[in-house]
Amino acid sequence: MDNRINIVGDCYKKFDLKHTSKSQNTIPDDIRFRNYILLTKKEKANLPTNCSFTGGTISHEIIQAMKCQDKTYAEALKLSQHKIDNYEAVDTKDELKFGHIVSNLESLVNNHIENINEIGKQKWDAELEYTYWAKGIATYFLSYVDLVGKTHFGDIKNVFGTLTKTKAGFSYSKRKCPRVPFHSDCLQIALYSKLLPKHKPFLTYASDSDRVVFTEENCVELRKENLEYYYNELIIYQKCWEKKLELANGDIKTLAMLCRPDFSEIRKNSFWWKGIDSTIIERFRACYE
Repeated sequence: MDNRINIVGDCYKKFDLKHTSKSQNTIPDDIRFRNYILLTKKEKANLPTNCSFTGGTISHEIIQAMKCQDKTYAEALKLSQHKIDNYEAVDTKDELKFGHIVSNLESLVNNHIENINEIGKQKWDAELEYTYWAKGIATYFLSYVDLVGKTHFGDIKNVFGTLTKTKAGFSYSKRKCPRVPFHSDCLQIALYSKLLPKHKPFLTYASDSDRVVFTEENCVELRKENLEYYYNELIIYQKCWEKKLELANGDIKTLAMLCRPDFSEIRKNSFWWKGIDSTIIERFRACYE
């Protein structure tokens, strides 16, 4: 049993919430309510995934095996082959895009490897677990850092292509890596910098045809003073959520009313609702009746 739950605030305990994370703070509040309040752990674990998420998981595993276990690409691929073979697409578009991801996976992975090699030779560890108690927050942040070395820590970000529907079917387009890190990724690195204050951060972005690695030397967003700004922003997000938990006082419907729903996203079967079971949608709607 995780003893840390015994010292989190009552507003979290009343909703059986054990911790928070960066990712919880970068999704819409109504989706956060659905995933972490309304659903059981089993239901949340069985939420439908998509090709980008699964492709990201596979690429992470391969990169980490190559850098942390000195595996070749072929050896590392074997460790994740079952995820490729058993992937169940949510629709035809998702299936086609997953095919493109798998076909171009080696090029994408090699681009990440080149980025990481630029950081300097060092022994890497993967998916290390860290907890961080932030001042003024009644729970802790739980994080798993992609890569931690002797002097640096880093996060791996994939830039997969897009599929566009055409008269002939679907057209696949490659994407360039960003010229500056995405906002959500800066929040993540800012939190990790609190966990590993003596390490230097980096972000590796790669597609199958493009790559860029951001460090504090070539990117102002990753400099210490700016990471402090992003960290404070993340804390504000969590404080807003904590205040909603306090006001709800353990009542699910009250909390739902504090998390404005976007029913148009359900009607459009958009990203957050694609493949969600109808019974879950009905329970979600019922919270607002």
